[in-house]
Amino acid sequence: MKPRSLLLHTTAMRLALRYAVFYAVLIALGLGALYWAISRYVDAQLAAGLEQEVHELASLDRQQGRQKLKALLKSESLIIGENRRYYLLDETKSNKQTGNLLAWPHALKVEGKVQNIWIEDDLIPGYMEDQDGYWPMVGVVLDDGARLLVAQAVRQAEDLQEFILATMAIIIVVSVGLALAMGWRLGRSLLDRIELINKTAERVTAGDLSRRVPLSGQDDEFDELAGHLNSMLSQIEVLLTGMRQVTDNVAHDLRRPLARMRNRIEVTLLEPRKTEDYRQALEETMTDAEELMRTFNALLEIAQAEAGSYRGEWKEVDLSALLEELSELYEDQAAEHKRNFKVQIEKELLVTGNRQLLAQVITNLLDNTFKFTDNGGSILLEAIHEDGKIQVSVSDDGAGIPADQRDKVLQRFVRLEAARSTAGNGLGLSLVKAVADLHKASLHLKDNNPGLRVVIEFKG
Repeated sequence: MKPRSLLLHTTAMRLALRYAVFYAVLIALGLGALYWAISRYVDAQLAAGLEQEVHELASLDRQQGRQKLKALLKSESLIIGENRRYYLLDETKSNKQTGNLLAWPHALKVEGKVQNIWIEDDLIPGYMEDQDGYWPMVGVVLDDGARLLVAQAVRQAEDLQEFILATMAIIIVVSVGLALAMGWRLGRSLLDRIELINKTAERVTAGDLSRRVPLSGQDDEFDELAGHLNSMLSQIEVLLTGMRQVTDNVAHDLRRPLARMRNRIEVTLLEPRKTEDYRQALEETMTDAEELMRTFNALLEIAQAEAGSYRGEWKEVDLSALLEELSELYEDQAAEHKRNFKVQIEKELLVTGNRQLLAQVITNLLDNTFKFTDNGGSILLEAIHEDGKIQVSVSDDGAGIPADQRDKVLQRFVRLEAARSTAGNGLGLSLVKAVADLHKASLHLKDNNPGLRVVIEFKG
């Protein structure tokens, strides 16, 4: 687990917090736009109300006379409140003023439109202290030249705006807090998942190849990544285990032929010998060297096949034609060693793979059958299409392999007691298994009653 002081230095946490701040900025912009719209709406309503009232008062003066207008203004002036309206009738000819506003603001233009004019305290009655500010007001000229003013105190509107601003501030603070908390939680959950991968990588680096990344069961992208990593780790474990086995087997099984070559050369060089003796020693040494080269080549082919890194051409192979060609090569050997060699191959059996490797597999199986089948014995090479799969089998009626030894003989350098007296390195069936796995085919060793039947099943 990372210390909390280091959490902010992780990409996951910085990304989560960045999106949280972006979310908070969006909320602030949205609330700002809402505040602006509300303010505009309130201003528009006040302006519409003031214009409507000043025109109604002008109409009253025109229809019912000046005294009726003054009486109405005096009655309206008696209303006390923070949101009240203020009136002023300025009769220029008689130099008289009626209303609850003490003087006509100099900045107000008499044009019948609402204007925001700064009002000082000296224009407001004494019981309405600290009401100075920008007031919306409208002035008109009556028929006889008198001026009529209607103004609106803004204390209630200002209170509404302050309430809205306070509410917006609370919403922004809460939203930012929730966004940051959500971002922190999201970052922590991402870090927890990543930390599981890091811990697994550390254990694998330390040499524990059995470790795997735990799955959360959410079937998300992290589980998908964990699945791929686990598959990779499993493959690495198989390859390294196979490498250790190969190393151990090479050290054990190749020591004797190398020692035999060294001893032969050493004995040959102890004293002068005839030309025939040197020739015989060199020929025996060359035979051992060729056997060693075949062993190393087989090991290389097995390693490449198991690693899936074989570089040969990969295409559709006519398996029927390939088996026909190989069977012709073994017919003379069967006649020479008195084996009853039969071939049963269906036509147009096609598989995707490497022709050279497939030929090597069939050759290894046929070599084994000819090696372990007595004179007069029967060998069958068969290829059929059955149940949606292509089956290639090589059968003989020799000694066979006991059921409890069939998995063992697929390992490298494993040779049963019956094979100790024959030439070989114990890698033939290992190569067959590796190539079958590379081609996504299954390999089965079955009892042929008597003898052994080796079956390779390809997907049709």
